Amino acid sequence: MPPRVVIVGVAHWHSSIYAGILKELGIPVIGASDLAKDEGAAAAAGLGIPFEADAATLLARVRPDLAIVTPRHDQVMAALTPVLAAKPPILIEKPMGLNGNEARAVARAIEEAGLWAIPALPNRFLGIWRHVEELRSTGLLGMVTHAHFRIINGPPGRYPAWGVPWMLEPDKSGGGSLRNLGIHGADAFRRLAGPTVEVVSAALSHRTYGLAVEEFSAALLRAPDGPIGTVESGYSYAAAGGDFEWRIAATGAYLQETKGLVAIRHADGRLETHETQDPSYRPLLEATLSALAAGRPPPVTVAECAEAVELCDRIYDAAKRDRR
Repeated sequence: MPPRVVIVGVAHWHSSIYAGILKELGIPVIGASDLAKDEGAAAAAGLGIPFEADAATLLARVRPDLAIVTPRHDQVMAALTPVLAAKPPILIEKPMGLNGNEARAVARAIEEAGLWAIPALPNRFLGIWRHVEELRSTGLLGMVTHAHFRIINGPPGRYPAWGVPWMLEPDKSGGGSLRNLGIHGADAFRRLAGPTVEVVSAALSHRTYGLAVEEFSAALLRAPDGPIGTVESGYSYAAAGGDFEWRIAATGAYLQETKGLVAIRHADGRLETHETQDPSYRPLLEATLSALAAGRPPPVTVAECAEAVELCDRIYDAAKRDRR
């Protein structure tokens, strides 16, 4: 019997991604709710999912094996409260709040409730990380010297078209491309460099669309006695689609992952290439379901997500400082 899965916050644009992947895996979403009753009902109807306005009623009736929690960024705790009471395992969308303080409070509430919980950080499951660990375990990686993490997606007009105009309102979203996309690069650098990260400098741009949220961000990061990192995020790709690249430079190998390909140049000159899945939510869902089925702890913690959100806060602060 497939696991019972529900979505709490179905009006979020990622709900269709989750529902589509679960359908491919033969797992139907059997119920959904949303704080925004009308928007939630319309989104659920479009996905063919039964809708229940009240999340507590839905959770009590279904008793899900997994609740996918996808709230608006300024409503995370309100959406999460009935989930904390019902205590199902959860997959919760980043950034878990408007800022690091809110994300940290959400992580603490989840931990205190004793929930099995994984944050939606799909780039944790990219192929490049497996190769980094393999090289490290065999002594062939060497010392990591620098890294670059870039996610550039299409123009911001897609958010109103998807029924989530709040993504372009900072009081509801917490920010623009840095908060939404740059968090993945911030998390990647923390994973590589360790928990202590200094923001050397940063810049944000609003010049193309003149929106209240940033359309592009760039940050220069450094770990004490460790690697230097650059993180770029943007709504600046000229069309639908985007530009994605993860690069890690070490003394023993230089690794790059773009959409669908990992390339490794070894110190002896050998070039090794591997096809990989495009950055997507399928590996995240597969890892979530596998860990739950095996009784393992979540492969990524909500505390780690909160730490990445806090690093994004420091990048925002550095961008303000560097404009003076």
